[in-house]
Amino acid sequence: MKLKFNEGKFKILLFGDIHENHDYKTSLNFKDMQKLMNAALDEFKPDLCVLLGDNCNTGKYEENPEAFKEMVSDLVKPITSRGIPVASVLGNHEHDHGHEDEVVAVYGSIDGVIMRNDTPAEVTGNANFKELIYSSDGEKPVFCLWFIDSNNCHEDRNVSHYDFVHTDQIEWFEAESAKLKELNGGKPMPSFVFQHTPVPEEYELLRKAKLWEIPVSVKGYNSHSGTRYVGKKGVEGYVGEGPCSPDVNNGQFASWKKVGGVLGAFFGHDHLNDFSGFHDGIFMAQHKTAGFRAYTDGCRSCVRLVTIDEKNPEKFTHQLKRFKEFGLKCECLGPIFKRFSDRQSFYMHLFANIGMGVAGVAAVGFIIKKLIEHFGG
Repeated sequence: MKLKFNEGKFKILLFGDIHENHDYKTSLNFKDMQKLMNAALDEFKPDLCVLLGDNCNTGKYEENPEAFKEMVSDLVKPITSRGIPVASVLGNHEHDHGHEDEVVAVYGSIDGVIMRNDTPAEVTGNANFKELIYSSDGEKPVFCLWFIDSNNCHEDRNVSHYDFVHTDQIEWFEAESAKLKELNGGKPMPSFVFQHTPVPEEYELLRKAKLWEIPVSVKGYNSHSGTRYVGKKGVEGYVGEGPCSPDVNNGQFASWKKVGGVLGAFFGHDHLNDFSGFHDGIFMAQHKTAGFRAYTDGCRSCVRLVTIDEKNPEKFTHQLKRFKEFGLKCECLGPIFKRFSDRQSFYMHLFANIGMGVAGVAAVGFIIKKLIEHFGG
């Protein structure tokens, strides 16, 4: 299928970490996820949807390949039934049970779904590919979407818990980017990158928490676990957990800078985070789950719409919208968790931490005063 701008705009709707399971046909979790998907599709009318990995439990493939295909088909049916194409990356859990090549083939066999592997067999990963977006008249490719397999866990957990994008994948990206540059008249073609696991540079969007910010900070992941973090000034969205990036920086972000043209990168993997911001000229956005299966954040499951302007792609826009902001009624969560607002949850977290970890009325008063100053009440 050929992607192209529609009257000068191209809209991409992102869904993170749905984690659908074998019992989906009778599951309220699945029902609520599809409410979010349908509401977002009706409101935003995207030109493409992207699933950011960990979509469906691949254990079902080994047991019953046809049932697995049916689950994937039913997952994306709200999208494909509207005639909207959907692309997907592999998440770490799609590697858990093996059969990655077969799983990729299942996705690619479903009408309207884009997933394949463009790299030679000797290159790491099972689904590295790119899609071009053509001009509104359909004549010229003007934008590139990269879909990269960020692999599973590292073979040596003493080196890194999660694996990283390997050197041979980066070399493939650079070689293909050179071809696109030539196609684009000697200028790097504007592009986005989509992959499941975030790059280590995501920590550049965060800073070490000050003492009085500890109650609302998050503990860094693995090699960053000795530090607590909050978002830097200018970073938008919710920092709910330390980014679970690899402990080894294999130079993927540096490659984006070297090649040029990469305007933004979008990641799944961290179910609570939906923060975003710029580092060294590249926009990075983290996506919390769009489902209710794995660990979640109440009714804050969300989607993100990214809109590219054909004439000025560097000025792309993005909009985050959560389940409860669509006015949807959640059936799978209990009466307490589905009613908490972000602010209520924030203060509950705050006072719980103060009660457990801070002694003295003066200290409590000081922390509350500082937090009100910092977060605006």
